[in-house]
Amino acid sequence: YEGWLAQMVRGATAVQTAQIQIHTASYAAKPRIYRSFTAEDELLTILGNLPDVVAFSPRIKAHGLLGNEARSQVVQILGVDPNREAATTPVATGLVSGRWLDIAPPEYPAPREIVLGQGVARQLKVDVGDELVAFLEAADGSLGNDLFEVVGIIRTGNTQVDRMSVYVNLEDARYITALEGQVHEISIQTADLTRARETAREIATAAGLQLGPTNDGSVVDGDALVVRPWQVIHPSISQMIELFRNSYWIMYLLLYVVAAIGILNTQRMSALERRREFAVLMAIGMRPRRMLRTLEVETLVVGFVGAMIGATGGGLLAWYHATAGFDLGLLTSSAAFTYMGVAFSQRLFFVLEPHMVIQPVLVMVLAALISGLWPAWQAARIDPAPTISGRT
Repeated sequence: YEGWLAQMVRGATAVQTAQIQIHTASYAAKPRIYRSFTAEDELLTILGNLPDVVAFSPRIKAHGLLGNEARSQVVQILGVDPNREAATTPVATGLVSGRWLDIAPPEYPAPREIVLGQGVARQLKVDVGDELVAFLEAADGSLGNDLFEVVGIIRTGNTQVDRMSVYVNLEDARYITALEGQVHEISIQTADLTRARETAREIATAAGLQLGPTNDGSVVDGDALVVRPWQVIHPSISQMIELFRNSYWIMYLLLYVVAAIGILNTQRMSALERRREFAVLMAIGMRPRRMLRTLEVETLVVGFVGAMIGATGGGLLAWYHATAGFDLGLLTSSAAFTYMGVAFSQRLFFVLEPHMVIQPVLVMVLAALISGLWPAWQAARIDPAPTISGRT
């Protein structure tokens, strides 16, 4: 994935879901607070030993009401292991004030610790040190509630997380949701987001799990654990990327066709202007086959030189924007913008890899070879006598 598409995938998966998730099949089909499972030590050990797995974090997800005597808001409460979550997602690096969660919850009767998304803190008009109360329906049907102290405020760049999510210690979340020893998901960060499907398949094989259902919940056993890559978790993003990649090929094809027509026109006009020269060469003994080869080589040189000039100029321009970034302020007055819940900064950094420079050169050389066939063929069929005399 190139450029802003890769940035969008990373932004959508890095904080909220990671690149792969493990759920029960019933939770994947329709998330409910009581659809949980036990994260066995054996499963965690297998995940830790897979080379493509960078880090993983067990989570509890719940929705409830968070507020104080003045204001309240519906939020998504994420129960996380502070160390594992910080290693799996960049959430701990997005602190704008305060600190991240402590490894162990504080002793009662001290308030529990909570980290708010910046949008949640702004809506509730609270800051670090303020206290909030959370209410939610627990897994056993009871009403869970507890007192929390705000210890940090984060800004992740994912608008859904910043506006709706709060983080608490995993043990505190288990207590308030009545899910002792249970989790809803294991979020997994992979070394390469483009290989998420292959890594998910490796996890399923190594741990004896099912390879994730689609969002229609097409798995019979609802308690079975399933592994889902981000392409299944975010099908709209995956489909959009596929659409863009296919449209890129159409755009590239049109550009190559236009360039090939330009080469064809140039060589055709050049051949017509030099018909008498070619006729003289044919008259003094040049064979048609050699004339064909000569003009093909000339076309290849023209195409190669043009491709090298374009690749050099385009490569240098792309390299500059890959290092310094492309200033979106030239196109919009906004300092930043969001798309599908992901915030993009004012500077967009290009992706430049060797094959992106080499491939157009090779394609243009091939296009030049094909475009030069017709002018070369016409020149090789010249009748020397009438052409020299100007009768054709």
